[in-house]
Amino acid sequence: MRWKFTCASVTGKAHTDRGENGQDSCKAGTIQIQDSEFFIGIAADGAGSTTNGGVGAEIACRIIYAQITGTVRDAGDLSRITDQDVKNWITASRDAILVDAQEHGQRLKEYACTILGSVAGNDRVIYFQIGDGAIVAGSGPEYQTIFWPEQGEYANTTFFITDEQYLDHLHVLHAESPDEIALFTDGLQNLVLSFAQKQAHAGFFVPLFDALRKNPENGFSDFSAQLENFLCRDDISARSDDDKTLVLAVRVTG
Repeated sequence: MRWKFTCASVTGKAHTDRGENGQDSCKAGTIQIQDSEFFIGIAADGAGSTTNGGVGAEIACRIIYAQITGTVRDAGDLSRITDQDVKNWITASRDAILVDAQEHGQRLKEYACTILGSVAGNDRVIYFQIGDGAIVAGSGPEYQTIFWPEQGEYANTTFFITDEQYLDHLHVLHAESPDEIALFTDGLQNLVLSFAQKQAHAGFFVPLFDALRKNPENGFSDFSAQLENFLCRDDISARSDDDKTLVLAVRVTG
């Protein structure tokens, strides 16, 4: 078994209209350890009210990805990775963000971002999340929303990796590895989740997973550009003017 993956981040109209850069970031890939291949997917959303949320999101994705790679190589098996390991990944990324903030004379909260992540092997998967956005996994057309997007005390607020009590809002789940995984930031959550029924819209995910599985290339190929174009479509932009990030992975044979 192996993993095929792709990901894309697009800047929302709310930012482009103001001449601003997007504040989402993502990183995805696979690592091979002996006979096992592991998929790693990370997505982050910088807080719109901050000056450097996009920088925080980029640092978080980069550092957590590196932390996961090192831990998986040392462990060799996801069953040996603990919740404390996940906390260490998050803390390492927060520390790196703090260093950047200090070097630029900025407050840590100006780098606020959410985080979504998964690392999956042949048999096991670990999911983790702080804040909103969501992870959907399963085998079409049956999908589970791993953690429901966590909202703050007030409307349109959530929790961030830069919060003082960030670990209080870290959700971690160890489970059996699914056939399909999607991670997405909050720019997509109202389109692809039914908040009334607390479930994912399978009709959104099934065609994307099928297309990825049939695509001859893996990783950041032409399919990534197609995914980016899809996220920029007028019908999707009309329903959300926020940045949008989507990470997709499917298990395939051969």
